[in-house]
Amino acid sequence: MFTSERLIYRAIEESDDPFLVSLHQDPEAYQNTVPWLPVPQGKKSAPQHREHFEKCMLAAMICVRDADVPIGLVTMKDANIPPNGKHIRHARIGINIKREYQGRGFGKEAVSWLLDRGFRRAGLHKISLTVYEFNTSAIKLYEKLGFVLEARLRD
Repeated sequence: MFTSERLIYRAIEESDDPFLVSLHQDPEAYQNTVPWLPVPQGKKSAPQHREHFEKCMLAAMICVRDADVPIGLVTMKDANIPPNGKHIRHARIGINIKREYQGRGFGKEAVSWLLDRGFRRAGLHKISLTVYEFNTSAIKLYEKLGFVLEARLRD
């Protein structure tokens, strides 16, 4: 378990399945985190999500420190670099926070924590992310944290 000022980052457990399903049942939030057309999610999808997170360099539930209540999750994963390119030391991050906890600075705190883990602890040279043009609040946050636009994917 890791912590930042107001948050706890802990392992994703089987007992988190209902929370994982609830994250993916919010069509707007789900749309912001996947590059495909969101489809309704049920209880059977949770093990698949956990399996995906287990393959990440780092995947953690985000909990409010005072209540140990899950509010979202963060991931850091290999940036699809081929095995002979590992020296590039590049990772991609992702974050998903339940809508009712957005706008309170939790996203900024969690992404800052991820950046610290990646650069200072893991020795990464580059951390990137994908954000959709319509997710303007996320874009503003990422720019505040020092991210710059490197590429724009077109339809």
